Amino acid sequence: MSLAAAATPAAVPAEEAGARIARAVVLGTLLFNFGLAFVNANLARTGAGAVIGAELVLIGVALALIWDRTQAFYAIMAALLGYLIFLMTLRANYDPKVVRDLLIPLVFYFLGSTRGSLESGDKVATAAIVAVAAGAVFEWAFLDVYVRYFDVLGYFVAKGTVDPAAAQGVEHGLFISGMRFEGRTLLPFLGEHRVSSVFLEPVSVGNFGAIVFGWVLLRDARRPWALIWKTALIFVSLVLGDARFGVYLCGLVLAIYLIAPLVRPGALFVAPFLAIIAIFSYAAIKVGVPWDNTTSGRFLLSGQLMSRLDLAGAFGMGPATENFDDSGYAYILSRVGVIGAAALWATLVFGAPAERMDAWRYKAFVCLYLTLLMAISTSAVTIKTGGLLWFLLGCSAYGAAPAPRTMSGGLGAR
Repeated sequence: MSLAAAATPAAVPAEEAGARIARAVVLGTLLFNFGLAFVNANLARTGAGAVIGAELVLIGVALALIWDRTQAFYAIMAALLGYLIFLMTLRANYDPKVVRDLLIPLVFYFLGSTRGSLESGDKVATAAIVAVAAGAVFEWAFLDVYVRYFDVLGYFVAKGTVDPAAAQGVEHGLFISGMRFEGRTLLPFLGEHRVSSVFLEPVSVGNFGAIVFGWVLLRDARRPWALIWKTALIFVSLVLGDARFGVYLCGLVLAIYLIAPLVRPGALFVAPFLAIIAIFSYAAIKVGVPWDNTTSGRFLLSGQLMSRLDLAGAFGMGPATENFDDSGYAYILSRVGVIGAAALWATLVFGAPAERMDAWRYKAFVCLYLTLLMAISTSAVTIKTGGLLWFLLGCSAYGAAPAPRTMSGGLGAR
């Protein structure tokens, strides 16, 4: 579509409709599990098929919105699929999950860069903040009602995420991490309960809080009242969820935004590789030491999991059958290999346009957010918060001209 055609009266409503649908899809990625849990508890049993089907619908609609908007998506997707098929053939193990995991960042980034705008990002972030905070307060104030109508643990058992045997004897009806029996970190007097809000598990609350706080801090810095009430709702959700890692990430946002003018793309590119070396070295020093549920303990576990990869595994040529849910780096290396991971990371760091300082700040935050999050989990590739993250990153590049350091035309080229 040419820019002239897009400016005609007939095309403008179509553009607006496309932007509205894009926003609805992104909000759907945050809320669909919440809806399925309600269905499972009150209407009909759902399972893994329903979850997969819902994700496919959301990704499919997003694809329909971007299919004719940019050629860069197809070039990257073709190269990625070819490489993954090559690796999976070598491993004699075909895993559609890794394709889905890597499709989410691509699809939702391009959805933001081709169907989004800064204003669309504002609307999605604001609606999401209100929905998550409302869900958090509702769960906290009316836990019995929340569990009765959403039966969180039953939903995770139904979709196969939690072993039914592990759910036996769990009385609270929440996800396994819905209680902090060793004591809360944030405001301990609030008790052991950690809210999950619309995500149904607390980890995503922390990730979500950092993602939207980074956006709000940029976009509402000159609107103090908007900044205050949105930040207040974000921190209500984080505190009720005892999302300590999310609070740490919010502090990281402030630091990154201050130093962003001094940061260069090369520094962002090497960051995850330095993190891998540091975590692996930490695990080597702590040989024989059991990990615990502290932040340092999670880093130790991640290093221990990475140490299980041999040379073939690190290049994505090993069996790739082990569960690496607690180490995003081990998961990516075992499925994509160090060469593929480096190529994908370079595409983000050097290919995604960020010519305005605000766009560069958000991009720098996203890169360091991923660097830290991959050290302790694979939640960076889940659609629950990943859809929003990549959509906002795409929106932040809206209208930006390609920089000399970017790929030809930039990833967000229209």
